[in-house]
Amino acid sequence: MTTNYLDNYYARLGVSLDASQDDIQTAYRRAARQLHPDQNQAPGANELFLLVQEAYDTLSNPRKRKAYNASLPEDIDGPPALMVNTLYSRSAINPDEGRQVLYVLLDLMAAQARDQIPQRPPLNLTLVLDTSTSMAGGRLGQVVKAAAQFIEQLHPHDIVSVVTFNDRAEVLLPASPSEDRKRLLTKLSMLQTSGGTEILQGLEAGAIEAQRHLRPSYVNHLVLITDGRTYGDEAQCLELADRAAEKGLSISAIGIGESWNEDFIDALVGQAGGSSVYVDNSSEIHKLLESRLGKLNQIFARNLRMDYQLGPGVDLRYAFRLAPDLGGVMSDSPLYLGAVPLSGSLSVLLEFEVSPPTGSSQEINIASGQLHLDIPTRQIPSAHMRFGLSRPLGALPDGEAPPQSLVNAIGKLSLYRMQEDARIELRSGRTEVAAKRMRMLATHLLSAGERGLAKTVLMAAEDMQAGKELDEKSGKQIKYGTRALIHPDE
Repeated sequence: MTTNYLDNYYARLGVSLDASQDDIQTAYRRAARQLHPDQNQAPGANELFLLVQEAYDTLSNPRKRKAYNASLPEDIDGPPALMVNTLYSRSAINPDEGRQVLYVLLDLMAAQARDQIPQRPPLNLTLVLDTSTSMAGGRLGQVVKAAAQFIEQLHPHDIVSVVTFNDRAEVLLPASPSEDRKRLLTKLSMLQTSGGTEILQGLEAGAIEAQRHLRPSYVNHLVLITDGRTYGDEAQCLELADRAAEKGLSISAIGIGESWNEDFIDALVGQAGGSSVYVDNSSEIHKLLESRLGKLNQIFARNLRMDYQLGPGVDLRYAFRLAPDLGGVMSDSPLYLGAVPLSGSLSVLLEFEVSPPTGSSQEINIASGQLHLDIPTRQIPSAHMRFGLSRPLGALPDGEAPPQSLVNAIGKLSLYRMQEDARIELRSGRTEVAAKRMRMLATHLLSAGERGLAKTVLMAAEDMQAGKELDEKSGKQIKYGTRALIHPDE
């Protein structure tokens, strides 16, 4: 039996190693309510429920539990109030196959019932608003209206700050409790546009305001709203996002229209454990800000980050967060994975490439390290646990198939990755290959019933074939359209 620190039977139920039988039964019932196929129709819930069932069957039986405990490492950590499960695409690494792809789905859920968790932690929120000339007219008006409604929904003990930027930044509201809203709303209503777009100016001023109240017991978050493309400061913005993530400040972004650089913005939020969304119509901003606030209000654990070391012959090729927010994760250590919600789970798909060792080893270490997170409602918010991902060496059983939820996730993500690969080929000057990938994507979209998106993709393929660049608007429709197919309700 392969046992690792991250996914052991105690972690699956979210209980400590010295948990009583009553504790184990209570944890199982809670997990069953969240994951049982009769209650949860989400992809993968059935397979995760079977993992929980397996853990309960062993730990609820004193004889089996004693034997299981004897197989555990002596220094194993208990889970920090999380239920942790992993699904692997392979039960083993075949020593005769050469280099192999291994998918791992990490699923983390709050181990406590919602009614057992204290009142939600205070929010420390910073809005960074683009007021450059391109935001003139209806766009700025919609942003102001959405920001005002957003702020009005905050609790009195929440901290809020507002920064505006064009080619310079202005702190419209220094970080302070949100109870003095009238003064802020008056300032918002007087905003005017001018100048160009320098995102670094806004991010630097916003980060300074956010850091005034940066604490593990708060949910610390910065929201960037822009419609423009910054020039010359991208590397500095990414460095800032990296520093913000290290301090526990996550960043999300809303891009309006077609002129902003989605690859840069995705990299920015990916380095800080956040997500980006695209809106064609600025009237949608209110709905997106409301959704963002709703998710921030439902955070159990935040700033989840994974410091890892890969095993010999192992590469981490790709990481993508499937829930609660869709988005790529920068694959360098540490991985900033985001937040664990009160309901549902934080799910991340990892793609490894593995070369079997040549020695007599019976098991291969995929990755190991430390998982860090902050649970704001705890008296001591910061928590950590060691983890290890491993697979035995051996031939796969005849007819073995990956878990269906993994197959579904990989299949839906493959559409998004097709357009990513086409963009890479196009940037490298391989227009024929880029156009071919786009046509393949269109075929898959048609078979999935996505006729409108397929038409946009085909038109983009024709442009690529003719040596044209990918149209800004079409590129965003394709990128965020295929991303949304992973979870249509996102």
